[in-house]
Amino acid sequence: MKKSLVFSLQSPAFRHRIGLILILCLMCAACIPAHVPDNLDDTPGPPISFENNIYQGAAFSAQIPSGWRVITGEAQAPQSVIFVAPDGKTLVRLIAGKADEASVTVADQRNEIVPVTLANATTVTAVFSSPVSTWADYYSAFEQVRDSLSSR
Repeated sequence: MKKSLVFSLQSPAFRHRIGLILILCLMCAACIPAHVPDNLDDTPGPPISFENNIYQGAAFSAQIPSGWRVITGEAQAPQSVIFVAPDGKTLVRLIAGKADEASVTVADQRNEIVPVTLANATTVTAVFSSPVSTWADYYSAFEQVRDSLSSR
C-alpha cells in the first residue's frame, strides 16, 4: 500500500505544521521595533567640507590651524565647529550667531569671546579658551582663525 504525500486539511500532522509556522511567525514579529528608533528620525544637517585646511560650512568658512583636530557641531543646532590644539586643552570655537557667554566659557581656563561680522552681515562668535600656561603659545592661531573667517 502506497502512502500519499498529500496531507489532508484534517490530518494532525498538517495542523501541527501550521501551528509551528504560526509560532515562528509570531516570534519573528516580536523582533520588529514598535516605533522608529530616534536616531533614524534625525536628518543630517547642512553639509560641511574640509579641503586644504579650510573648514567650510553653510554659514561660514575658516582656516584650520595645522595639526589641530576638528569637532563639528550638532546637525539640529546653528552651525558651529571646535578646533582643538595638539595639547588637547586649547580650543577655538566658532558659532554662527551670537552665543551666550556663560554657555561658551570653559571653566578654569582663560577665555576670549569675540563676535565677528562677516561681509554678508552674518555674525559668528569666535571663542578662544586656553590654560593660562599655554595662552601665549596658541593665541596667534586663534587670531589666524578669526581673521580667516568668511561668509560662504
